[in-house]
Amino acid sequence: MATARLTEKDIRMFLMDKPELNSLLRGVRWSPEEVEAALIFAVGYYNESAPATGENYTVESFPFQFTLLTGVTGHLLKSAAINEASNNISYQLDGVSVNDKDKAEIFSRMGQMYWDEFKMMVINNKLAKNIANAFGSHPSEWSLLHR
Repeated sequence: MATARLTEKDIRMFLMDKPELNSLLRGVRWSPEEVEAALIFAVGYYNESAPATGENYTVESFPFQFTLLTGVTGHLLKSAAINEASNNISYQLDGVSVNDKDKAEIFSRMGQMYWDEFKMMVINNKLAKNIANAFGSHPSEWSLLHR
């Protein structure tokens, strides 16, 4: 796994993705590979989104830890929603109804909420950088507030 300033442990802690808390899953919800992919996708989104800042970050060099955590969370929750929706089936046995994969809607809403917050953070970070670059050695109040 790539070595990020934001670790897999940090992400799991934030998402409460611990085996002892996931009794129905009997383990963690997301594999290390899925967490790494979410890190890569979130950084990739930052690099590819406008406005351009002339910087191209990697998972290891990304400077905005909370912004990255927010993007990774949104991505992982949206991926969980896809899994829940595609594996959703209700069944009944001896008068008991069971639907253990019915969380697609809540994961989708939460994932979208975090992803929207991430996109706003990306815009704010990039605008602050561009404003600071426009002022050269005299940073604006905007860039000072968003460090």
